[in-house]
Amino acid sequence: MKELVLAGSHFEMGRQYGRSCRRRIWILSRAVQLMVALSKRPGADLFNLRYRHVPAELVRFSKNRHQHRRRAREFYDSLEAHYPEGLDMLRGMAEGARVNFDDLLFLNTAQDLARGCTTIAAVGKATATGEPVLGMNADENRGVERLEVILDIRPDHGYRHKVCAMAGFLPFNFGMNETGLTQIGELMFLNNESVATPTAPILLQASELSRCGSVGEAEALLESRPPCGSGSVVYVADSEKFLRLETNAVVSEMEVVDEGIRWNVNAPQTSTLAPFSAIDDLTAPASMFSESRTRRLTTLFDRFAGQLDEAAVQSI
Repeated sequence: MKELVLAGSHFEMGRQYGRSCRRRIWILSRAVQLMVALSKRPGADLFNLRYRHVPAELVRFSKNRHQHRRRAREFYDSLEAHYPEGLDMLRGMAEGARVNFDDLLFLNTAQDLARGCTTIAAVGKATATGEPVLGMNADENRGVERLEVILDIRPDHGYRHKVCAMAGFLPFNFGMNETGLTQIGELMFLNNESVATPTAPILLQASELSRCGSVGEAEALLESRPPCGSGSVVYVADSEKFLRLETNAVVSEMEVVDEGIRWNVNAPQTSTLAPFSAIDDLTAPASMFSESRTRRLTTLFDRFAGQLDEAAVQSI
């Protein structure tokens, strides 16, 4: 996997990122736009794309792209208010990769497409040492893996941190900073038909590792933001405890945990978000994967009770 060292202002780091991954960014930005268009075909979804419509959607690509750009711009104000350094990084990336800024903005606000993950967190008597343990897997095929990069981000202002992301993305879902603060996250299957269209993207969760050195600081930062995205969960851990935040466009629930285990398999676990769960409404394979993983995790946590460590998480 390609590893990049990015240093300087956020604009300068974005430009370095764009120059180093120009071709990967170009491919991914167009592929995501095409996937979104295909998923909107009658009877299709992101797990059942109707590829026979690819030629027609390629003909409509320019028209769809303008619609995607307008949609992405709806998130601009919330990003400017809560994550301006992210916008600076996207501007630099657009210049370095020679791609349209709004195409990159759409790429980074269409992240609700990737929903095949499992996240777990444990602390206290649930772990072998009592210290927090976080684990995450991302269900991706080899084609996607070839587009991923490791970023060693060294900002002029803020904490140095390492993260993994697909080329062109500002990473929001897993990494660690120089203080040891660790973050993982995933998207959830929610039925949001009864709530407003999100005006704050999940991308707002990309700044914790740069700004925070403890769970307490991350808690304050997350509480200062509006609910964001169409459904996500994020875990943040330091050496003593972890927090979990589940959120959609209108509601959120956060808890700080210093004893016990929490996990998500693309479905909400808190009482606030549970009414929005769409797992039962999904067709295979998505709902089957989530249900089977939930059963498997329950069994494995019983097996590794009080013994969770790096090796156990790898096994799980």
